[in-house]
Amino acid sequence: MHAATTQDDYGIPLREAMQGYLMDAKIAEQSARYIVLKTQRLSLFVEWCEKQGAKQLLQVTSTVIRSFIVHLQGIKAQELNPRRPTQEKNLSAMTIKGYRTIIDAFFVWCKREGFLGGRDVPTRTIPQQKIPQFVIETFTMGQLAAMLDACELSSPIGYRDYAILLMLMDTGIRASELCGLTLDNVFEDYIKVFGKGSKEREVGIGPTASRAVWKYIHQFRGAFHPLDIEKHVFLGVGGVPLLRSGLYQALERIGDKAGVSGVRLSPHTFRHTFAVNYLANGGDVFKLSRILGHTEMQTTQIYLKDFQSRQARVEHSQYSLVERHKLGKRPTKKKKD
Repeated sequence: MHAATTQDDYGIPLREAMQGYLMDAKIAEQSARYIVLKTQRLSLFVEWCEKQGAKQLLQVTSTVIRSFIVHLQGIKAQELNPRRPTQEKNLSAMTIKGYRTIIDAFFVWCKREGFLGGRDVPTRTIPQQKIPQFVIETFTMGQLAAMLDACELSSPIGYRDYAILLMLMDTGIRASELCGLTLDNVFEDYIKVFGKGSKEREVGIGPTASRAVWKYIHQFRGAFHPLDIEKHVFLGVGGVPLLRSGLYQALERIGDKAGVSGVRLSPHTFRHTFAVNYLANGGDVFKLSRILGHTEMQTTQIYLKDFQSRQARVEHSQYSLVERHKLGKRPTKKKKD
């Protein structure tokens, strides 16, 4: 007779393994925002596995994970985040890939900690999803100018917004980097920001944006009544640091006032716009990678491909077979006498 399978044969409880993984993420000082994302997505995964009867770590096989991915493909965005504007649509392939990446990392950690015994990481045999390649959204020069014109330069909030817009346009920094910028890291022609993984880098800033930030700091920042110990550059109501949510709200308000449509009003769209125009003006893709704080060139190559796609579209008529050889243009028939 075979011995009955015990709970211990399936390793530690899945939920306990998740707690250990998240604890290590905090010890490694990963960003608070990324830890929150990991917690949300792994909790959803663990809860789903438990409902399928896979409560122990070794009960989670590649088949279980495949079923979870299929489950995600059928979820509406609003089920996980009611505030999403695309709530009627299913989760995007990129979002599902994000879940897969976190689950991969979790099981790699479990393997390293010895929790999988002699078993391999169960996600290894699961094929990667294909991610659709879209043209990157950017603002037009007219839209950028309209947003600057929409700022009320005589009010503290209006001038703060004006300085923020110029900072985003001129540097391409992330939302978290702008919100985290402190007074001691603002210099005449550059700023110091802390990007992903708490990596510090210097980013150049032009005279126009630099002057706007200087004027905001010296003429308008005090109107937010910050405490003396408050060192963040951009502030919200009550003198507290401007949060990412506050930044998004400000950009949406400015964009609506400026009549901007057809493009997402977000800090990342400014980042895309900066990158594409940097390349269009002859900038080097390797330097762009440093400016944007990318750890892998592969990430920056996305902008290069998008720029080349746009450039090919703009130059189409110059190299068009039909246009160069005037094909399809019928000769005018001569009238008979």
